[in-house]
Amino acid sequence: MWNNAQAILFDFDGVLADSEPFYRMSWNCVLERYRHTIPEEIYWKYWTFLGKGLEGEIARTGLVVPDREAARVQQRSIYTGYCANGDIPLFPLAVEVLDAASLLKKCVIASNTRSSLVQSILERRVDTFPGIIGGEGLRSKPFPDIFLRASESLCVEPSRCLVFEDAWKGIKAAGEAGMPAVLVRNRCNAGLQAPEAACEIAGLSELHLFLKEVTNG
Repeated sequence: MWNNAQAILFDFDGVLADSEPFYRMSWNCVLERYRHTIPEEIYWKYWTFLGKGLEGEIARTGLVVPDREAARVQQRSIYTGYCANGDIPLFPLAVEVLDAASLLKKCVIASNTRSSLVQSILERRVDTFPGIIGGEGLRSKPFPDIFLRASESLCVEPSRCLVFEDAWKGIKAAGEAGMPAVLVRNRCNAGLQAPEAACEIAGLSELHLFLKEVTNG
């Protein structure tokens, strides 16, 4: 897969940034007015991994949210505050992986999150980073739109793009786009399965080691 790839597409949340706990906190802040809390295990599985979101929570639990769009707006405002305050960390070795991969292949970050928020997190921690394709104006994963836009932005055929994802929704999106995908394990997706993934790695440390070996011949 690596030899065939001309471009690397990185998901952001859960692969490069340890941001999912902050998404959960922002949603719990919104839903507390309805006396509803999303436990970690439920959030990791249904919101992060499967991508069911607020609609899925409502369908699964019978939660009543009279104005769903207002709830989403409030959540985005809270999460944007976390980004602006510099609260959201990158995973260890995220910068090193981006630097090493960018020397070897075309790279882009392809995320459901708005590109401005991804950029604000990265700007606080690194001087240079790949281009960003965010979710604004595109259907979210598991639809393939974001990955297809990323492929187009790099002028690389989808089949020559290799995707690194932490969630089933992203693995599914990559498959729909005609791209092989690697599942990156983290503490949130341990035990959750994405059989559509071409393979999986234990985390960024394993990818970093691989990139060092490739770079050193």
